[in-house]
Amino acid sequence: MSPVSVAAQGCSYNEPMDRMIDEIVLLALCAALGVAALPSDNPAPLVAAFLMATAATGLAELAHGKWAHLAIGGAFLAACCTCPQAALFAPLGAYIAVSQNRWTFCLPWAIPPLLWWEPLGLAVLGGTMLLLGLGACEAFRTQRRETEEVHLRQLRDDLQENHLALAERARNLQERQDLEVHCAILDERARIAREIHDNVGHLLTRAVLQGRALAVSQADNPAVAAAMEPLEATLNEALTTVRRSVHNLHDEAFDPQVALEEAVRGLPSLEGKLRFEAHQLPRPVALACIAIVREGLSNASTHGHATAVTVTLEEFPGFFRLSICDNGTPQREQGEGLGIASMKQRAEALGGTFTFSRLEPPQQGSRIFATFPKTQEQL
Repeated sequence: MSPVSVAAQGCSYNEPMDRMIDEIVLLALCAALGVAALPSDNPAPLVAAFLMATAATGLAELAHGKWAHLAIGGAFLAACCTCPQAALFAPLGAYIAVSQNRWTFCLPWAIPPLLWWEPLGLAVLGGTMLLLGLGACEAFRTQRRETEEVHLRQLRDDLQENHLALAERARNLQERQDLEVHCAILDERARIAREIHDNVGHLLTRAVLQGRALAVSQADNPAVAAAMEPLEATLNEALTTVRRSVHNLHDEAFDPQVALEEAVRGLPSLEGKLRFEAHQLPRPVALACIAIVREGLSNASTHGHATAVTVTLEEFPGFFRLSICDNGTPQREQGEGLGIASMKQRAEALGGTFTFSRLEPPQQGSRIFATFPKTQEQL
């Protein structure tokens, strides 16, 4: 986790709860000022003013929309002008106005205390004006915290998105690097297999033929014939081992996915995409799929004049399915042409099925489906 994300989580807060706490503290200070300054023989007006201020504050928090806030604020301001006890709670109105980012409605809240300055007295007037300024400053501080919190959250989200994008890019680069290394290993194995087959295999074959020729020429010499028998057997065993090793290297050097990717990207006139979802693809099925893909792409480019093609190879519990979909305009009817016949023969030779069809308008192009069942020998 990035430091900015940690800081954002550490600075996160519940902004409505902070506003509520500020309003409760401000309401208590206004009530305490009223209790200390005004006569206590008739507390009913102060209690009524307290309840009115509490109701106005709650309605302002629950209301939505500019006009609703203006109506509540106007009614509260008019009520504060009716009696000196209500004027003591004018700082709450200033707090609400600033918290709603309406600075122009903050100054009118100084009117009720000034209107009732004679019954309130200069000391209470000063305290009320002080609370009014304090409420405005506190509302500004809370609003500023909210703005910074939103900015910090946005910054955290942007950093997280960038981090995910960089991680995805690094993963793609790692996969591409692994694929290049894997292809290099396969190419090296294929090269070693060719070297062994072309050099060591031919030398051993020549040695076996020379040994047989020597045994035939010395057939009347029992000692030489007896000595040549184990030598010939050793050479034959060595030749068999070399052939087996060459076949193993060649099999390991064959990767169906890499071969299909090369086939899909082999034609420069086609923009090919491959979706490979087969985990255990048998070699005969892989060779048939590669041949069908090459023939299908050649037909799509030559006869259909396609510009894009999608090749999908999927593995199901009982069979493999190959699909080739292009955006060309095939000129041949279904079932015609040596290419389609060749692809169908390759699929049916492994017990599978093959279908070729055009896409229905408004879609354009053709589609090839080939299925290959999983046999016990393949599994």
